[in-house]
Amino acid sequence: MWQPRLVSGKEEIRPVVYGIGLYFLLAGTDSFQIGTIGSILRIVALLPLALSLLDLKKFWIRFSLTLAVQFLFWLLAMVSLLYSINPDKTFSSVKALSLNLALVFFLGVVEEYNLRELRLMNKALIAGGWLTILLMFLFSDTSADGRLTLLLGGENQDQNYINGYFLYTFSWHSSKFLLDKKKLHSIPTILILSMVLLTGSRGALLAFILAFFAIICVNFASSKHRIRNIVLVALLIVILLWIFDLILAQMPESVARRFSWDYIAEKGSTGRTRVWEFLLEHFARANIPRMLFGHGYGTTSLVNTLNGRVAHNLYIDNLITLGVVGLLLQISIQASIVYILLRKKQYPLLGAYLGMVGMCLSLSLVAYKPIWNIMLVALAVDAAHKPTVNISNDENGRFENESDE
Repeated sequence: MWQPRLVSGKEEIRPVVYGIGLYFLLAGTDSFQIGTIGSILRIVALLPLALSLLDLKKFWIRFSLTLAVQFLFWLLAMVSLLYSINPDKTFSSVKALSLNLALVFFLGVVEEYNLRELRLMNKALIAGGWLTILLMFLFSDTSADGRLTLLLGGENQDQNYINGYFLYTFSWHSSKFLLDKKKLHSIPTILILSMVLLTGSRGALLAFILAFFAIICVNFASSKHRIRNIVLVALLIVILLWIFDLILAQMPESVARRFSWDYIAEKGSTGRTRVWEFLLEHFARANIPRMLFGHGYGTTSLVNTLNGRVAHNLYIDNLITLGVVGLLLQISIQASIVYILLRKKQYPLLGAYLGMVGMCLSLSLVAYKPIWNIMLVALAVDAAHKPTVNISNDENGRFENESDE
Protein backbone atom coordinates (compact mmCIF):
# COMPACT_ATOMS: atom_id res chain seq x y z
CA MET A 1 0.00 0.00 0.00
CA TRP A 2 1.28 3.49 -0.92
CA GLN A 3 2.50 5.57 2.01
CA PRO A 4 3.70 9.19 1.87
CA ARG A 5 7.35 9.75 2.74
CA LEU A 6 7.86 11.98 5.76
CA VAL A 7 10.52 14.59 6.59
CA SER A 8 10.54 15.83 10.21
CA GLY A 9 6.97 14.65 10.63
CA LYS A 10 5.77 16.31 7.41
CA GLU A 11 5.04 14.77 4.06
CA GLU A 12 8.06 15.11 1.80
CA ILE A 13 8.00 17.18 -1.36
CA ARG A 14 10.20 15.33 -3.83
CA PRO A 15 12.50 16.97 -6.43
CA VAL A 16 10.26 15.77 -9.28
CA VAL A 17 7.41 17.89 -7.88
CA TYR A 18 9.63 20.99 -7.79
CA GLY A 19 10.46 20.20 -11.42
CA ILE A 20 6.75 20.07 -12.27
CA GLY A 21 6.22 23.32 -10.38
CA LEU A 22 8.98 25.01 -12.41
CA TYR A 23 7.40 23.72 -15.61
CA PHE A 24 3.99 25.11 -14.61
CA LEU A 25 5.53 28.39 -13.48
CA LEU A 26 7.27 29.02 -16.81
CA ALA A 27 4.40 27.81 -19.01
CA GLY A 28 3.75 31.33 -20.30
CA THR A 29 7.25 31.51 -21.83
CA ASP A 30 6.33 28.81 -24.34
CA SER A 31 6.82 31.19 -27.27
CA PHE A 32 10.49 31.80 -26.38
CA GLN A 33 12.63 29.85 -28.85
CA ILE A 34 16.23 28.71 -28.46
CA GLY A 35 17.86 28.28 -31.86
CA THR A 36 16.98 25.00 -33.55
CA ILE A 37 16.05 23.38 -30.23
CA GLY A 38 12.68 25.06 -30.14
CA SER A 39 10.66 26.28 -27.18
CA ILE A 40 12.48 26.78 -23.88
CA LEU A 41 9.55 25.04 -22.21
CA ARG A 42 10.41 21.87 -24.11
CA ILE A 43 13.78 21.85 -22.32
CA VAL A 44 12.22 22.61 -18.94
CA ALA A 45 9.76 19.73 -19.48
CA LEU A 46 12.65 17.27 -19.60
CA LEU A 47 13.64 18.15 -16.00
CA PRO A 48 10.63 16.62 -14.18
CA LEU A 49 10.63 13.72 -16.64
CA ALA A 50 14.27 12.95 -15.85
CA LEU A 51 13.73 13.37 -12.10
CA SER A 52 10.73 11.05 -12.28
CA LEU A 53 12.72 8.35 -14.04
CA LEU A 54 15.63 8.70 -11.59
CA ASP A 55 13.28 8.46 -8.60
CA LEU A 56 11.31 5.56 -10.06
CA LYS A 57 11.93 2.59 -7.81
CA LYS A 58 9.06 0.48 -9.04
CA PHE A 59 7.35 0.93 -12.38
CA TRP A 60 3.63 0.35 -12.21
CA ILE A 61 0.61 1.73 -14.02
CA ARG A 62 -2.80 2.45 -12.56
CA PHE A 63 -5.31 1.67 -15.27
CA SER A 64 -7.86 4.34 -16.02
CA LEU A 65 -10.28 4.95 -18.86
CA THR A 66 -8.65 8.32 -19.50
CA LEU A 67 -5.23 6.71 -19.89
CA ALA A 68 -6.62 4.05 -22.22
CA VAL A 69 -8.33 6.61 -24.49
CA GLN A 70 -5.22 8.82 -24.55
CA PHE A 71 -3.13 5.83 -25.59
CA LEU A 72 -5.58 4.97 -28.37
CA PHE A 73 -5.50 8.58 -29.59
CA TRP A 74 -1.67 8.53 -29.66
CA LEU A 75 -1.68 5.13 -31.38
CA LEU A 76 -4.03 6.40 -34.09
CA ALA A 77 -1.79 9.45 -34.61
CA MET A 78 1.21 7.13 -34.95
CA VAL A 79 -0.57 4.81 -37.39
CA SER A 80 -1.62 7.82 -39.46
CA LEU A 81 2.04 8.12 -40.50
CA LEU A 82 1.34 5.17 -42.81
CA TYR A 83 -1.42 6.90 -44.75
CA SER A 84 -0.68 10.59 -44.18
CA ILE A 85 -0.75 12.95 -47.15
CA ASN A 86 2.49 14.38 -45.71
CA PRO A 87 4.38 11.95 -43.40
CA ASP A 88 7.01 14.57 -42.48
CA LYS A 89 4.39 17.00 -41.17
CA THR A 90 2.58 14.19 -39.36
CA PHE A 91 5.84 13.02 -37.77
CA SER A 92 6.55 16.54 -36.49
CA SER A 93 3.05 16.77 -34.98
CA VAL A 94 3.29 13.30 -33.45
CA LYS A 95 6.57 14.29 -31.73
CA ALA A 96 4.84 17.22 -29.99
CA LEU A 97 1.92 14.98 -29.02
CA SER A 98 4.29 12.31 -27.68
CA LEU A 99 6.08 14.77 -25.38
CA ASN A 100 2.79 15.97 -23.90
CA LEU A 101 1.59 12.39 -23.42
CA ALA A 102 4.91 11.39 -21.85
CA LEU A 103 4.51 14.19 -19.30
CA VAL A 104 0.94 13.16 -18.53
CA PHE A 105 1.87 9.47 -18.36
CA PHE A 106 5.00 9.58 -16.19
CA LEU A 107 4.02 12.59 -14.05
CA GLY A 108 0.26 12.08 -13.85
CA VAL A 109 -0.18 8.31 -13.93
CA VAL A 110 3.01 6.51 -12.86
CA GLU A 111 3.84 8.94 -10.04
CA GLU A 112 1.72 9.20 -6.90
CA TYR A 113 1.64 12.36 -4.84
CA ASN A 114 0.90 13.39 -1.28
CA LEU A 115 -1.25 16.37 -0.32
CA ARG A 116 1.65 18.83 0.05
CA GLU A 117 2.92 17.91 -3.40
CA LEU A 118 -0.49 18.36 -5.00
CA ARG A 119 -0.88 21.74 -3.35
CA LEU A 120 2.53 22.83 -4.59
CA MET A 121 1.41 21.99 -8.15
CA ASN A 122 -1.74 24.04 -7.58
CA LYS A 123 0.28 27.03 -6.35
CA ALA A 124 2.64 26.72 -9.31
CA LEU A 125 -0.29 26.83 -11.75
CA ILE A 126 -1.61 29.98 -10.04
CA ALA A 127 1.82 31.63 -9.87
CA GLY A 128 2.47 30.74 -13.50
CA GLY A 129 -0.60 32.72 -14.50
CA TRP A 130 0.51 35.77 -12.58
CA LEU A 131 4.05 35.49 -13.96
CA THR A 132 2.62 35.45 -17.48
CA ILE A 133 0.65 38.62 -16.73
CA LEU A 134 3.74 40.28 -15.26
CA LEU A 135 5.81 39.36 -18.32
CA MET A 136 3.08 40.78 -20.55
CA PHE A 137 3.61 44.16 -18.87
CA LEU A 138 7.42 43.95 -18.89
CA PHE A 139 7.76 42.60 -22.45
CA SER A 140 4.57 43.81 -24.07
CA ASP A 141 3.80 43.83 -27.77
CA THR A 142 0.90 45.82 -29.19
CA SER A 143 1.96 45.83 -32.83
CA ALA A 144 -1.17 43.94 -33.95
CA ASP A 145 -3.77 46.74 -33.93
CA GLY A 146 -2.97 47.61 -30.33
CA ARG A 147 -3.78 44.12 -28.99
CA LEU A 148 -1.60 43.27 -26.00
CA THR A 149 0.52 40.13 -25.97
CA LEU A 150 3.91 38.86 -24.80
CA LEU A 151 7.13 39.34 -26.80
CA LEU A 152 10.13 37.24 -25.71
CA GLY A 153 13.34 36.77 -27.65
CA GLY A 154 11.82 38.28 -30.77
CA GLU A 155 8.92 35.82 -30.71
CA ASN A 156 5.45 37.00 -29.75
CA GLN A 157 2.70 34.83 -28.34
CA ASP A 158 -0.62 34.71 -30.17
CA GLN A 159 -3.12 37.14 -28.63
CA ASN A 160 -5.72 34.40 -28.35
CA TYR A 161 -3.44 31.68 -27.00
CA ILE A 162 -1.77 33.83 -24.33
CA ASN A 163 -4.99 34.04 -22.29
CA GLY A 164 -5.06 30.31 -21.54
CA TYR A 165 -1.87 30.61 -19.52
CA PHE A 166 -3.71 32.54 -16.80
CA LEU A 167 -7.16 30.99 -17.20
CA TYR A 168 -6.63 28.65 -14.23
CA THR A 169 -5.43 31.59 -12.10
CA PHE A 170 -8.69 33.35 -12.94
CA SER A 171 -10.75 30.25 -12.19
CA TRP A 172 -9.03 29.79 -8.83
CA HIS A 173 -9.63 33.40 -7.74
CA SER A 174 -13.22 33.22 -8.98
CA SER A 175 -13.73 30.06 -6.93
CA LYS A 176 -12.34 31.76 -3.83
CA PHE A 177 -14.64 34.71 -4.42
CA LEU A 178 -17.84 32.83 -5.30
CA LEU A 179 -17.53 29.58 -3.34
CA ASP A 180 -15.42 30.57 -0.33
CA LYS A 181 -17.00 34.07 -0.09
CA LYS A 182 -13.60 35.77 0.10
CA LYS A 183 -14.42 39.21 -1.30
CA LEU A 184 -10.83 40.35 -1.82
CA HIS A 185 -10.48 37.76 -4.57
CA SER A 186 -12.92 39.82 -6.65
CA ILE A 187 -10.04 42.25 -7.31
CA PRO A 188 -7.72 39.78 -9.10
CA THR A 189 -10.76 38.30 -10.84
CA ILE A 190 -11.60 41.67 -12.40
CA LEU A 191 -7.94 42.47 -13.07
CA ILE A 192 -7.42 39.25 -15.03
CA LEU A 193 -10.60 39.82 -17.05
CA SER A 194 -9.22 43.27 -17.88
CA MET A 195 -6.08 41.60 -19.26
CA VAL A 196 -8.27 39.45 -21.49
CA LEU A 197 -9.94 42.57 -22.85
CA LEU A 198 -6.54 44.15 -23.57
CA THR A 199 -5.59 41.17 -25.74
CA GLY A 200 -8.67 41.80 -27.85
CA SER A 201 -9.56 38.10 -27.92
CA ARG A 202 -13.32 37.56 -28.03
CA GLY A 203 -12.94 33.78 -28.00
CA ALA A 204 -10.79 33.93 -24.88
CA LEU A 205 -13.30 36.25 -23.18
CA LEU A 206 -16.05 33.70 -23.84
CA ALA A 207 -13.82 30.98 -22.36
CA PHE A 208 -13.28 33.03 -19.18
CA ILE A 209 -17.01 33.71 -18.94
CA LEU A 210 -17.66 29.98 -19.32
CA ALA A 211 -15.20 29.21 -16.52
CA PHE A 212 -16.86 31.88 -14.33
CA PHE A 213 -20.36 30.50 -14.93
CA ALA A 214 -19.13 26.96 -14.25
CA ILE A 215 -18.10 28.15 -10.78
CA ILE A 216 -21.48 29.88 -10.40
CA CYS A 217 -23.28 26.62 -11.26
CA VAL A 218 -21.28 24.82 -8.59
CA ASN A 219 -22.24 27.55 -6.16
CA PHE A 220 -25.94 27.09 -6.98
CA ALA A 221 -25.72 23.32 -6.68
CA SER A 222 -24.09 23.49 -3.25
CA SER A 223 -26.17 26.30 -1.76
CA LYS A 224 -29.50 26.19 0.05
CA HIS A 225 -30.15 29.87 -0.63
CA ARG A 226 -30.55 29.74 -4.39
CA ILE A 227 -32.94 32.69 -4.76
CA ARG A 228 -30.60 34.93 -2.82
CA ASN A 229 -27.68 33.69 -4.91
CA ILE A 230 -29.53 34.40 -8.15
CA VAL A 231 -30.12 37.99 -7.03
CA LEU A 232 -26.48 38.38 -5.98
CA VAL A 233 -25.18 36.91 -9.23
CA ALA A 234 -27.47 39.18 -11.27
CA LEU A 235 -26.17 42.16 -9.31
CA LEU A 236 -22.60 40.95 -9.83
CA ILE A 237 -23.10 40.66 -13.58
CA VAL A 238 -24.47 44.23 -13.73
CA ILE A 239 -21.45 45.50 -11.78
CA LEU A 240 -19.04 43.58 -14.02
CA LEU A 241 -20.66 44.94 -17.18
CA TRP A 242 -20.37 48.46 -15.78
CA ILE A 243 -16.69 47.89 -14.93
CA PHE A 244 -16.01 46.43 -18.38
CA ASP A 245 -17.63 49.47 -19.98
CA LEU A 246 -15.29 51.70 -17.99
CA ILE A 247 -12.27 49.60 -19.00
CA LEU A 248 -13.22 49.55 -22.68
CA ALA A 249 -13.55 53.35 -22.61
CA GLN A 250 -9.89 53.60 -21.52
CA MET A 251 -8.57 51.09 -24.07
CA PRO A 252 -7.25 51.86 -27.57
CA GLU A 253 -10.21 52.26 -29.94
CA SER A 254 -8.80 49.61 -32.29
CA VAL A 255 -9.01 47.01 -29.49
CA ALA A 256 -12.19 48.16 -27.76
CA ARG A 257 -14.24 48.08 -30.97
CA ARG A 258 -13.54 44.35 -31.35
CA PHE A 259 -16.06 43.80 -28.53
CA SER A 260 -18.78 45.99 -30.05
CA TRP A 261 -21.87 44.45 -31.63
CA ASP A 262 -21.31 46.49 -34.81
CA TYR A 263 -17.81 45.05 -35.25
CA ILE A 264 -18.98 41.50 -34.57
CA ALA A 265 -21.86 41.92 -37.04
CA GLU A 266 -19.47 43.29 -39.68
CA LYS A 267 -16.46 40.98 -39.17
CA GLY A 268 -18.23 37.92 -37.77
CA SER A 269 -15.73 35.22 -36.81
CA THR A 270 -12.96 36.84 -38.93
CA GLY A 271 -13.14 34.19 -41.62
CA ARG A 272 -13.28 31.15 -39.35
CA THR A 273 -16.76 30.03 -40.42
CA ARG A 274 -15.67 30.11 -44.05
CA VAL A 275 -12.74 27.82 -43.22
CA TRP A 276 -15.01 25.50 -41.21
CA GLU A 277 -17.48 25.25 -44.09
CA PHE A 278 -14.67 24.54 -46.55
CA LEU A 279 -13.15 21.78 -44.39
CA LEU A 280 -16.51 20.18 -43.60
CA GLU A 281 -17.37 20.14 -47.30
CA HIS A 282 -14.00 18.52 -47.98
CA PHE A 283 -14.75 15.94 -45.30
CA ALA A 284 -18.18 15.21 -46.84
CA ARG A 285 -16.55 14.55 -50.22
CA ALA A 286 -13.84 12.25 -48.82
CA ASN A 287 -13.93 8.47 -49.18
CA ILE A 288 -14.95 6.24 -46.27
CA PRO A 289 -11.39 5.46 -45.01
CA ARG A 290 -10.54 9.19 -44.93
CA MET A 291 -13.81 9.93 -43.14
CA LEU A 292 -13.03 7.31 -40.52
CA PHE A 293 -9.28 7.86 -40.04
CA GLY A 294 -8.48 11.23 -41.59
CA HIS A 295 -5.64 12.52 -43.73
CA GLY A 296 -2.84 12.14 -41.19
CA TYR A 297 -2.20 13.85 -37.87
CA GLY A 298 -1.23 17.52 -38.22
CA THR A 299 -2.15 17.92 -41.90
CA THR A 300 -5.13 20.29 -41.67
CA SER A 301 -3.17 23.23 -43.12
CA LEU A 302 -2.44 21.11 -46.21
CA VAL A 303 -6.04 20.03 -46.64
CA ASN A 304 -7.16 23.63 -46.16
CA THR A 305 -6.30 24.94 -49.63
CA LEU A 306 -8.54 27.94 -48.92
CA ASN A 307 -5.86 29.77 -46.92
CA GLY A 308 -3.35 27.09 -45.88
CA ARG A 309 -4.03 27.48 -42.16
CA VAL A 310 -5.30 25.28 -39.35
CA ALA A 311 -9.03 24.88 -38.74
CA HIS A 312 -9.23 27.24 -35.74
CA ASN A 313 -11.44 24.57 -34.22
CA LEU A 314 -9.89 21.55 -32.51
CA TYR A 315 -12.87 19.32 -33.25
CA ILE A 316 -12.83 20.02 -36.99
CA ASP A 317 -9.03 19.80 -36.91
CA ASN A 318 -9.11 16.27 -35.50
CA LEU A 319 -12.01 15.32 -37.77
CA ILE A 320 -9.88 16.20 -40.80
CA THR A 321 -6.61 14.71 -39.55
CA LEU A 322 -7.80 11.61 -37.66
CA GLY A 323 -11.35 11.23 -38.91
CA VAL A 324 -14.47 10.35 -36.97
CA VAL A 325 -12.50 7.87 -34.86
CA GLY A 326 -10.00 10.54 -33.77
CA LEU A 327 -12.75 13.07 -33.05
CA LEU A 328 -14.62 10.59 -30.83
CA LEU A 329 -11.41 9.76 -28.98
CA GLN A 330 -10.72 13.46 -28.39
CA ILE A 331 -14.23 14.08 -27.04
CA SER A 332 -13.90 10.98 -24.83
CA ILE A 333 -10.65 12.31 -23.36
CA GLN A 334 -12.27 15.66 -22.56
CA ALA A 335 -15.37 14.01 -21.06
CA SER A 336 -13.24 11.76 -18.86
CA ILE A 337 -11.25 14.72 -17.50
CA VAL A 338 -14.48 16.60 -16.71
CA TYR A 339 -15.78 13.48 -14.94
CA ILE A 340 -12.61 13.19 -12.84
CA LEU A 341 -12.71 16.84 -11.80
CA LEU A 342 -16.40 16.61 -10.90
CA ARG A 343 -15.94 13.39 -8.95
CA LYS A 344 -12.91 14.76 -7.11
CA LYS A 345 -14.62 18.13 -6.53
CA GLN A 346 -11.78 20.11 -8.11
CA TYR A 347 -13.96 23.05 -9.09
CA PRO A 348 -11.27 25.64 -9.97
CA LEU A 349 -9.65 23.07 -12.28
CA LEU A 350 -13.07 22.17 -13.67
CA GLY A 351 -13.91 25.79 -14.45
CA ALA A 352 -10.58 26.34 -16.21
CA TYR A 353 -10.83 23.09 -18.16
CA LEU A 354 -14.37 23.83 -19.36
CA GLY A 355 -13.17 27.28 -20.40
CA MET A 356 -10.38 25.70 -22.44
CA VAL A 357 -12.82 23.24 -24.00
CA GLY A 358 -14.75 26.35 -25.05
CA MET A 359 -11.55 27.83 -26.52
CA CYS A 360 -11.21 24.67 -28.63
CA LEU A 361 -14.29 25.81 -30.57
CA SER A 362 -12.39 28.75 -32.07
CA LEU A 363 -8.75 27.61 -31.80
CA SER A 364 -6.84 24.48 -32.83
CA LEU A 365 -5.35 23.80 -29.39
CA VAL A 366 -3.59 20.59 -30.39
CA ALA A 367 -0.43 20.86 -28.26
CA TYR A 368 -1.66 23.65 -25.98
CA LYS A 369 0.31 23.46 -22.72
CA PRO A 370 -2.40 24.88 -20.38
CA ILE A 371 -4.82 22.10 -21.35
CA TRP A 372 -2.23 19.37 -20.93
CA ASN A 373 -1.13 20.82 -17.57
CA ILE A 374 -4.66 20.63 -16.19
CA MET A 375 -4.99 17.09 -17.52
CA LEU A 376 -1.76 16.17 -15.70
CA VAL A 377 -3.00 17.58 -12.38
CA ALA A 378 -6.43 15.97 -12.86
CA LEU A 379 -4.85 12.53 -13.29
CA ALA A 380 -2.52 13.16 -10.34
CA VAL A 381 -5.48 14.03 -8.11
CA ASP A 382 -7.41 11.05 -9.45
CA ALA A 383 -4.56 8.76 -8.40
CA ALA A 384 -4.39 10.20 -4.87
CA HIS A 385 -4.72 7.58 -2.14
CA LYS A 386 -7.83 9.17 -0.64
CA PRO A 387 -11.26 9.62 -2.27
CA THR A 388 -11.39 13.43 -2.29
CA VAL A 389 -8.46 15.82 -2.16
CA ASN A 390 -8.64 19.54 -1.50
CA ILE A 391 -5.59 21.00 -3.22
CA SER A 392 -6.88 24.59 -3.40
CA ASN A 393 -6.51 25.53 0.26
CA ASP A 394 -3.29 26.83 1.78
CA GLU A 395 -3.93 25.35 5.19
CA ASN A 396 -1.91 22.38 6.41
CA GLY A 397 -4.97 20.19 6.11
CA ARG A 398 -5.30 16.57 5.24
CA PHE A 399 -7.10 14.54 2.64
CA GLU A 400 -10.83 14.84 3.11
CA ASN A 401 -12.45 11.88 4.87
CA GLU A 402 -9.11 11.08 6.49
CA SER A 403 -9.49 9.96 10.10
CA ASP A 404 -7.12 10.52 13.00
CA GLU A 405 -6.38 6.85 13.25
